[in-house]
Parts: sequence; C-alpha cells; structure tokens
Amino acid sequence: MGAGRAKLRWEWTTVGCLYLGYAGLILCRTTVPIAAPAMIADPALGLDKASFGALLGWGAAGALAGKLLYGVVADSLGGRRLFLFALASMAVATVAFGLSSAHALFMLLNFAAQLTKAAGWPAMAKTIGAWFETGRLGRIWGIISTSSRASSVLSSLLLAGLLTFLPWRGLFFVAGALTFAILLVCFFALKESPASVGLEAPATADGEGPEPSSRVWADSLRSTLAFFARSSRVRLICLSIAALTLQMEFLSFLPLYMSEVHALDAAAAGFASSAFPTGSFLSVLVGGVVYDRLGGRQRVGVVAALLATSALAVGVLLGLPELQLEQAAALGVAVVATFVFGFAVSPAYYIPMSVFSVEFGRSRSGVLIGLIDACGYGTTMIFAPLAGSLIEAQGWPPFLAMLVGVSLLSLVFLTAFLSAEGGLDGLDMFSR
Repeated sequence: MGAGRAKLRWEWTTVGCLYLGYAGLILCRTTVPIAAPAMIADPALGLDKASFGALLGWGAAGALAGKLLYGVVADSLGGRRLFLFALASMAVATVAFGLSSAHALFMLLNFAAQLTKAAGWPAMAKTIGAWFETGRLGRIWGIISTSSRASSVLSSLLLAGLLTFLPWRGLFFVAGALTFAILLVCFFALKESPASVGLEAPATADGEGPEPSSRVWADSLRSTLAFFARSSRVRLICLSIAALTLQMEFLSFLPLYMSEVHALDAAAAGFASSAFPTGSFLSVLVGGVVYDRLGGRQRVGVVAALLATSALAVGVLLGLPELQLEQAAALGVAVVATFVFGFAVSPAYYIPMSVFSVEFGRSRSGVLIGLIDACGYGTTMIFAPLAGSLIEAQGWPPFLAMLVGVSLLSLVFLTAFLSAEGGLDGLDMFSR
C-alpha cells in the first residue's frame, strides 16, 4: 500500500513538472505573436506583416532543426536533462529577444528560441514512456496537452494585460523570468524514471527490458530511420502533422488578424485571440480519456467530424465580410469561430501523434516524435513567410482560403492514418 501511494505521488509529481515546464515554454513562445501588433506599430523597428511572416519562418526553421536534433538527443541524454536544458535555453533566448532591435537579430533569436523549445516534446515523450504503461498513454498525453492549451490561454491573457501598461519589450522580460522560476522547480522535483526514486518501472515502460525480436530495427539509428521510412503509418502521420501544424500556426497570425480586420488595439487583440487556445484547452482536456476508450472505427469518425468542423470554422471567417455585420457583431462571430477552430483541431494535432510515437517508437520514441514534428515545422518554415507576404500584398481573404484548403488536407491524411489497419487498437500490427 505504501509503495502504491508513493508511486502515485511520484507519477503526479512527474505530470505536474512536465505540465508546468511546458507551460513555461509556451509562455515564451506566445510573446512573439502577442507582441506582434505593438512591434509592427513601433516605428523604430520597421517591421511589417511580410517581415513578421519571415520572423515566424525562421522560428519554424529552428523548430525543424530542433526536432531532428533533439529526437536523437532525447534517446541518449534522457528526458529530464533535456527538459531542463530546454527551459534554461528558452528563458535566455526570450530575454535576449526583448533586448534586441535589429531584424537579423530577431530572426536569429527566434530561431534559437524555437530550436530549444523543440526539445520539450521529445523530452516529455521519453519521461512519460519511462513512467507510465501503454494503456494510460492517451489520458496522460491528454493531460499534458492541456498544458500547451491552458498556458496559451493564460499567456495570452497575461501578456495582453501586461501590454496595457508595459512596452512590448517588457513581455519578453516577464516571460523569461517566469520560465527561469519554473526551471528551478523542475530541477528539484522532476525525476528521470521510477528507478530514480526506488520504484519499479511499469512493465511497458520505454526502454525497459530487451527489444522483442520483431524490433531489431531499433538496434541502431540507421536501421531505425530506415524502418520508419518504410512504414506507411509513419508517412501518413507525417503528412497529417504537416497539415495540422499549419492549422495551428493560425494562432501566430491571430492577434494581427484581430487587430487589422476588427480594428482592435494590440492588447484587445491579444485578449480576443485567447479564444483559440481556450477552445483547444477544453477539447484536449477530455480528448485523451476519450481517445483511450474509442475503437479504431470510432476514432476515425470522431476525428473526421472534428476536422470537418475546423474547415467550416475558417470558412465562417472567410465569409464574414459578406454578411456585412456591425463591428461588434462581426467581432463576436470571429471570436466564436476561432474558439470552434481551436476546439476542433487540437485533439487531432496532439493526441494521435503522441500516442503513436510512444507505442510504436518504444525506445526510439524520441527519434520518431522528432521526425513527425519536423515534418510539421518544415512545412511551416515555408508557409509562414509566404503567408505573411500574401497577407501584406492581398489581405486576409486569400490567407483564410488557403487555410480552408489545409484543413481539408488534414481531414484526408489523418483519417487515412487512423483507418489504416483498423486504427491504433493494438501493437501487433506494427510488427507486420
């Protein structure tokens, strides 16, 4: 009984540290889009929407490099040490961004910030794989995923509130300081695995025991990459995440959209933009538990319905000018549509990929989750600068129309992934 209580306490401590730590990473990431309207309005900087899109593109390039790098590093260094490194580096890069003024330095520091943030998800995959058995992965990832969404909501509200009386640079200093405080908490409380505190590892813990003979592909990095490249499921989830990441990138442009289309100041645009992560938080809050309980066919149906709804929500934003509503009513419709969009797209983005990476990748889960995420950020690296230039040259309707198309691609790719071989109902299918 005592061992059971100790195990439960350490499990909750682990989840709490990962939850809090990833919230710090998201807080730092959120500073750039929330500060964007004020930065563009600052005549000393000379930023416009095209250069802001380029700034986001450099961030996506950093994330891409980080996913490729830290997926491998996570498997060798371990989840805890990599997670602490990500927090420390992100805090430093965020403060340095607030001290900068040159465009080139903005690009470089956003690259560096997103490079280190990319270590967070592989580090968490390794830690979760070490602490929890396979049958609980969906609900654990569901809980952890709410950290990203809850912290996006709170970060948007906090930073928008600070922007009412602080200059835009102050947002970066506050975010960096808070993340450093979180780093100290995680340094003392987060442990690598149950063995670190004298507990037995779960039977299915990542890396525990020898690899089954059907998983000889995990013996070396080269054989692992070759096996993943041959897997149709890996290819499908990579295509899915590529499209889903572009949908999620709408959040980076959302404060600018609210500011320009609905005539809000920078702080009010930040508050309005919190509708997206609020919807995301509510959906992933229950999404993990529901995901564990659904069969393959049911998962396909639920995910297809959610992604169809996300396309419809962007379609509402696209058609909003045609309704010729009063300004307040149009803003209300836009806020509701972005809430629905965030609600619909987030479970599809976070949960299937995360569960698949740990179940299928096992001791190579860090590499797998890094490769999948790299596909998303690689696409975003190209998309963000093009989107910024498109908005600068032609306005918001072409951008929103493109986002509708991306939403439909997500629907096709992810339902194909979940449909293949009956969904994720077991592990035997992956050895075929």
